[in-house]
Amino acid sequence: QSANNNLLDKMAKSNDASHLSPDRRASKRQKLSINFFTRVRNLITSHVSFTNTGSKHSATAIVDDSIATDDTAAAETMDAAAAAEVSTPSLAPEIWAHVCDFLPYQSLLQTAVVSREMLVDVMPRVTMLHIDKSCQLHAGVTHRYGDVQDIYIYSLIEFEDDLESYDCHLDDDTLTRALPFLCKFSSCLERVFLGGRRPSNGQVEGYKTDRFSVEDDMKMNNFIDLFSGAFRAGALPNNVWIAGLSCSKETRMHINTCKVCRNACKSFPLSSVVDFEDIHVIKKRYRFRAKLFDDDIFGLNVCLKRTEIEEIILGRPGGKELLQSKARFMTLLGRGVRHVVITDDDEVLYVVKYDDAVLGQINGFIKHSSMDVTMFPPDEVTEAIRRSFAADERDPLPPPREQCYLAESSFNALKELGLPIEETDFLNEDELRYGYKNSYFSCDWRFY
Repeated sequence: QSANNNLLDKMAKSNDASHLSPDRRASKRQKLSINFFTRVRNLITSHVSFTNTGSKHSATAIVDDSIATDDTAAAETMDAAAAAEVSTPSLAPEIWAHVCDFLPYQSLLQTAVVSREMLVDVMPRVTMLHIDKSCQLHAGVTHRYGDVQDIYIYSLIEFEDDLESYDCHLDDDTLTRALPFLCKFSSCLERVFLGGRRPSNGQVEGYKTDRFSVEDDMKMNNFIDLFSGAFRAGALPNNVWIAGLSCSKETRMHINTCKVCRNACKSFPLSSVVDFEDIHVIKKRYRFRAKLFDDDIFGLNVCLKRTEIEEIILGRPGGKELLQSKARFMTLLGRGVRHVVITDDDEVLYVVKYDDAVLGQINGFIKHSSMDVTMFPPDEVTEAIRRSFAADERDPLPPPREQCYLAESSFNALKELGLPIEETDFLNEDELRYGYKNSYFSCDWRFY
């Protein structure tokens, strides 16, 4: 039992380390580094002894010979587990499944063939898949993963070299395979990210319109249209959140001309459409980045104005209720842009600032809703704002408070909108200790 606890402690520490990555990422789990994957695999081999039952076939040999080498390799690898040596892991299946959630797909297949117990008891409990190659998008083994909720596909974007250049293009094989593969998880799938990961630093990137050729722009728009059709046909669940894609329009078009974006707003789940962002607002937001590392979540970015998006939402069943619900307001409060600041002492700090676009949505809700936001419980409002410090909406808790700073300009803007918040709820110990309100100190040192 103590050995299991030690293993879990090490797993937790590794997970925390990944959470501190300063790189831009779509979610906490997407930015797990190659080093972290290596550490997890080392934990597997160093903490578990396997009992050989005398099989003539080695599981390791099966993996080396067959894994992820062609279209049928994945299915053959999973089926080969029946003939492989039977070994007994020293951890419960639930714990193994948690470990597997953070493994690359190829390592997951290797783990599956370790023993029949791993294949039968652990794989059905896996909730996340990390796809690095298009050949891994094979439907033959999807029935083994009955509880997958998150799928991260990093093979959509290919980079020309290991440098942080703009030389990248879409992978045609992934464009062809991705949607049919995802439709095999229609019963439990909740979240999908499609993009790429730079080999040089592991940085995850979604589609950015200024980095691709005209041909790739056309492919991306066709790709978005395919997802719209899948939602309308019921091939994908109506609550799946798709991230990483973007309309390729460089200039804002007339409201009726971009059929791709309007089609997406009419077809994607309402819970996703309400968070669609205008690509032109995003470009303006990141034109000046200073020394802050943005940690924003990639979503589907469209070339429509916010008013146009909401006009389409209002025309859909349940759209008006969603836009004017208390839950929607609390979600908006958690949409502050999170930045990661690395100090000279290598300390990691998180700074949240609300840009004009989000503040405009909050202000629009207050003006058009029949609810009086000043009467909302202050603790609920404060907690909703603190959600902006989390890596994404799936994280149960934000980072420790002593690492989190709400920019003063954002606090003042939210206060002016009439929200029942107090500054002491967001000040950290260092701000209070050094006298933020003391006239001898300038507030310039605090994040503004």
